[in-house]
Amino acid sequence: MEHLFWLSAPLLTLMGVVLLSIAIFRARRERAATPIVRIALIVSAAWAAIALFWGITRSFLWFQSGVGIPFDLRTEEYWPRPAGDVAQVLGGFSTAQLTAIDTLSTGTRTVLAAGDLMSTLVTVALAGLVALACFRFVQGVPFARELPRLSLIAAAVALVGGVASQIVEQLGATYALSEITTAGFASSAVHAASPFTIDWWPVWLAIGLGAFAALMTYGATLQRDTEGLV
Repeated sequence: MEHLFWLSAPLLTLMGVVLLSIAIFRARRERAATPIVRIALIVSAAWAAIALFWGITRSFLWFQSGVGIPFDLRTEEYWPRPAGDVAQVLGGFSTAQLTAIDTLSTGTRTVLAAGDLMSTLVTVALAGLVALACFRFVQGVPFARELPRLSLIAAAVALVGGVASQIVEQLGATYALSEITTAGFASSAVHAASPFTIDWWPVWLAIGLGAFAALMTYGATLQRDTEGLV
C-alpha cells in the first residue's frame, strides 16, 4: 500500500499540472478566468476535505498502541561529535524528526494531538476560504457580501491558530523527547528549543488576509454602485 501511494502521488501531480495547463489555455482562448477558477475550486475544496480527514485521523492514531507517528522538534543547534581526531565539524542541525512510540505517556500524546488539530483548523480555514471565493466567482458574485467577514475570520484563525499550534506542537515534542531520552531511544545531547521559538508566517498571512478583506469590501462597494447605474 505504501509503495502504491508513492507511485500514485507523482501521477496525480502530473494530472493536476496537465489540467491546469488546459485550463490556462482555455482561459486565454476564451478570454475568461472561469476554467482556472473551477480548477482552483476543486483543488481547494479537496485540500480542505483531505486535511480535515487526515487531521482527525492522525489525532486518533496518537492514542493507538504500536502506531509510529513522525513529528518534528525544534532543537538547540546540535553539532554531532565525529569519531577520531577531527579539527572541524562541518554541519549540525536545529530540527529533528522523531517517531511516537509506546513509551509516550497519554498526557504527551494529548498535547501532540491538540497541536495537530490546531494546525488542521488553520489549513481547513484557509482552503475553505479559497474554495468559497472561487465558488462565488463561478456563480457570478466575485464580491459576495460574506467574503470580507469570512476573510477576517480566516485571518484571526491563521494568526491565533498558527502561533498556538506551533507552541503546542513544540511543547508536546519537548515532552516526547524527554520521555524518549529517558527510555534510552534518543541521544541525551539533543536539547529541545524553547516552545516560543516560532515561525512568523501566521502574522504575514493574517496581514495578507486583512488586505484581501479590504479589497473585497471595496469591490463590493463598486459592484453595488455599478448595479445602481444600470
